[in-house]
Amino acid sequence: MNFIHNRQELEQALILMHREGRSIRELCRQFQLGRNTVRRILRVHAQRRDMGHDVLSKRLTRASKLNGFDSEIRKLLEKYPDMTGLRIYEELKEMGYAGGISILRERLKKLRPPKREPVIRFETDPGQQGQCDWSPYTIPFTRTGKCQVQCFSYILGFSRRQYIDFTLHRDFYTLIRRHQDAFQYYGGVPKECLYDSEKTVVLRWECGRPVFNPAFTSFITHYQCKPIAIRGRAETKGKIEAPFKYVEGNLLNGRDFQDLEDLRAMARWWLKEKSDLHIHDTTRHSPLELFSQERLQPLPLHPYDCSEVALRVCNADGFIEFETNLYSAPSEHIADILSLKATEQEILIYSPEIDLIARHERYPAGLGKRVENPDHFKTKKMRYGLEPVREAFLALGEMAEVFLKGLTERHPRNCGFQARYILRMKEHYQSDDIHRAIEHAIRYQAFEAKAIERILRAKAIPRTLESVRNERAREELQKTLPKITQRPLEQYSELCRKDNDDVRGDPDPNQTASGDPEASGNPEGS
Repeated sequence: MNFIHNRQELEQALILMHREGRSIRELCRQFQLGRNTVRRILRVHAQRRDMGHDVLSKRLTRASKLNGFDSEIRKLLEKYPDMTGLRIYEELKEMGYAGGISILRERLKKLRPPKREPVIRFETDPGQQGQCDWSPYTIPFTRTGKCQVQCFSYILGFSRRQYIDFTLHRDFYTLIRRHQDAFQYYGGVPKECLYDSEKTVVLRWECGRPVFNPAFTSFITHYQCKPIAIRGRAETKGKIEAPFKYVEGNLLNGRDFQDLEDLRAMARWWLKEKSDLHIHDTTRHSPLELFSQERLQPLPLHPYDCSEVALRVCNADGFIEFETNLYSAPSEHIADILSLKATEQEILIYSPEIDLIARHERYPAGLGKRVENPDHFKTKKMRYGLEPVREAFLALGEMAEVFLKGLTERHPRNCGFQARYILRMKEHYQSDDIHRAIEHAIRYQAFEAKAIERILRAKAIPRTLESVRNERAREELQKTLPKITQRPLEQYSELCRKDNDDVRGDPDPNQTASGDPEASGNPEGS
């Protein structure tokens, strides 16, 4: 009958027609069923009406052809844990198994021990935990071409409210800057945050415990957030791993982007209009709705300074290099070791006395751009001549003036270049080493920059600019420590004598020495 769609409808029609007086033979002919089938349906219906039934009662199952082979299957799995279902099927066939492979595979799911422990999900209290992670994507930008970008994601464990941003790099400074943006976006900070064992956060593991990057620890402590490093299992951070699928399927899917800035702008719109408002599969609420219950820690009054700091020697042209780009400094600082501070938007240059002397817009790494402020150079002669670097050269030591005089006589037309070349060596050698090389060169009348370079390579040990910064820090620390002066040795001797007297006790002036028997009134000495 074409109006019957499933088993339940068949049984209902059969029971009702039998109640109306149809015989079992008529029902068998009309529904094309066997008599025993019709009788069984009617009997079960009558039992349910008369004796009651339980919707959770077990259904009778037919005996499986595998029932007699469970012990053999277990023996094979015990000996060969990774044995495939097909190989087990072949072995059982030789033992007389006449069934199929499908029911064998179903049985193996029950008998084979699980390879991994089940993942236990747990919920955190409001404001307790955040999770952070990265994911790379290759985006075919319509204007700038195909490019790999890094998606930074930060999510709150309770509300599941997410913050994302896209960058070109995944270095330490990008990490802490995106953290700051996330904290600003939420208006607060959770008490703890979960991290993978990436080098920007965890330097290494010792005895099962993470050794955190001190620079990251300094940053995260500023916001009073406790870092928690996980190792091995990504499921531990499932709350941050799963949202990447939502980013891929909703934000990036079916959309074109002109360039990175267009992608970042779309991400900001998507967070507000889509991510914050969608109903989460686990919480069954929108992240923005639960976010009102988050109890985040307040932000500090002043944000952490996330600038990159480096030392650079101002070259002979009056520029310092950073990420392949050149930024100008005032000409009087040629050959000086200058401090560079790089924010995301600016390059700040400081004198050796840490006074701000230049400010430039920061350009992307790899452009090879020359950024010049015309005010830094008065005339071309002043820029390339000897005068701008004379004082810096004379500061090398008392013999620098003698060498400079010989250099001027030997190279009258390019003495400025020669002096700059020597000063540029401060990037790799101590000023004292350069002065000793100058003394050696004067002894042999070698008034040439290349001669100084050869002497330094033979007699001096190179050093990095980083060691200069460490030396400055050591000097600053030394200023804050109290001055310690050594006591005269006579004071230590006097203290030792007093200690010995205290141990023996003061002698009794009325008591004579025990070694003089006559004085003690005992002539026998007994």
